[in-house]
Amino acid sequence: MTVYHHTVVDGAEREWPVDPAAAGRVAPWAARAPEVLAQDLAGMAQYFPHWFLTGSAGGKPARCARRACQGAPLVPTGGALRCARCGTAGEADGLLWLGHIPSLARPEPAFQRRRKALRRAGFSEVAAGEAVYLLVPLMLVYPGEWPNVQPVVRYARRWLDALDLPRSSGAHHLIQGGRACIFSWGQWTAMPVHAVLQERMTNHVASLLKVAAGQRPRQAFIGRIHHERWQPER
Repeated sequence: MTVYHHTVVDGAEREWPVDPAAAGRVAPWAARAPEVLAQDLAGMAQYFPHWFLTGSAGGKPARCARRACQGAPLVPTGGALRCARCGTAGEADGLLWLGHIPSLARPEPAFQRRRKALRRAGFSEVAAGEAVYLLVPLMLVYPGEWPNVQPVVRYARRWLDALDLPRSSGAHHLIQGGRACIFSWGQWTAMPVHAVLQERMTNHVASLLKVAAGQRPRQAFIGRIHHERWQPER
């Protein structure tokens, strides 16, 4: 099955077929176990269809070097990691996912100030009937030993800053400048990317928004690191 990803670059929508072989050239685990990448692509296409896979460089999105492309991401397509804008091949040292998790805006008056700060900082929200959802920007970086090692999931630092949340704080389950602490020590067991986002990150986001609305971190994060293990569907 061919999976297509898309994003908006410089006001124009771009779409491309994901090339697993190109992904495997920068991520040896994907070349050794193409079925693992295929599972992730299928799961993300079903549950998080607006996320897209890019190359990584030092744990950050790999970007096109051409000035005219203004840092457009490099994506695995057409036999290489290519600029999503101009198609020029570039270099990367791994893979990551970019996207958003929608989360209900908090109703507390204190949180309305935070919403205004998010809007001033350029972060989007969407309405569905009377409900308003914040679009929380995240990046999930594959480790070189995937799926034997847990991924790194980071918030956009400017998003944390706009909500007046710390970038690193044990009480907020944040480490290393915006990385979400979503598994306790020794708890990781192999699961697909979409399950990490569904089972761990949605709760982490909801807890941070509670803090931004005025709750203490200890109260907001009660029970948020779960201990059940993901099981594949039969």
